[in-house]
Amino acid sequence: MKKLFIYFVFAFLAIHGFSQNTLNPGDTMGIWAKINFDTTYNFIHIDTSSQNLWQVGVPQKPIFNASYSPSRAMVTDTINPYPATNHSWFDLYIGNFNYDGLYISDIFIDFKHKFDTDTLHDGGYITVSWDNGQHFTNVIHDTSYLYGMTPGWSYLVPFPELYTDADTLFNGEFGFSGSSGGWKHTTLAWHMIPVKQTFPPDTMIVRFNFISDAIDNPYEGWMIDDIRLFSLDLGSGINDFAKTENTFTISPNPFSDKAEIKFDKPYKSIRMELYNLQGKLLLEGNYSNCNLIELNCGTLPSGMFLLKATVDNHLVYTKRIIAKK
Repeated sequence: MKKLFIYFVFAFLAIHGFSQNTLNPGDTMGIWAKINFDTTYNFIHIDTSSQNLWQVGVPQKPIFNASYSPSRAMVTDTINPYPATNHSWFDLYIGNFNYDGLYISDIFIDFKHKFDTDTLHDGGYITVSWDNGQHFTNVIHDTSYLYGMTPGWSYLVPFPELYTDADTLFNGEFGFSGSSGGWKHTTLAWHMIPVKQTFPPDTMIVRFNFISDAIDNPYEGWMIDDIRLFSLDLGSGINDFAKTENTFTISPNPFSDKAEIKFDKPYKSIRMELYNLQGKLLLEGNYSNCNLIELNCGTLPSGMFLLKATVDNHLVYTKRIIAKK
């Protein structure tokens, strides 16, 4: 029963959530927590070691001269440049105490931030732990509960403003570095994750890390403000979901070399796109005045894929299919 429920929720997200109305990270259906650092939060834990730089306060540096929203922010020292050979962090704990119980479906975290560091040497990166802090994984490689998707890739957030594998810091970690050139808006998206409902210790921990190498530079570090926990608007209702589900069928599913896509009626134009769960386009095709399409998938590896159909240039539907050799 639990597996069936998880499958249904993910199918709901895949079919109903990946619509053209969900591409704006600010288009929320509810902000469960907003952290602007102008009050205290029991689910924010700052590193207590002697080398910790993170402070909540009014920024007073040449570049970090104001928070995003008045009047405080989280800053790697509100006054001084960051020193050499440093590793500082603060943790954001997430559970039903600040996420209103909706994390069984999806979690979105976005925040505003500035960074000013030695390019490709010093900088900030984000990790996540699912085992009460025993192990942390860089979010761009976190696929444990995401069906192969990482927080930096989601149909719902086309421009996450997140670092990639090409952004390497001095210790080999991947993260933000250099100059942000102003405020950045970064969004992380997790889909279908089993966060447990107690606090502490059994919960999700998102860690914001800052590191610097042995070379002392007069840079200002990292400043973060207005962290939000939210879900995106997944559409306009269950009735639309039922209609979307019946728009086309996939047969067989799982398939081997070919899959037949049958629509509920003929459409003037249909565009089909097949993606892997890392967002790479594998197959595409345009069709006209038809309701039956055959996809030749013999070259695909075994695995799970997302099939996107754009119908008559404005209706977008997505389903999950499984391919097996």
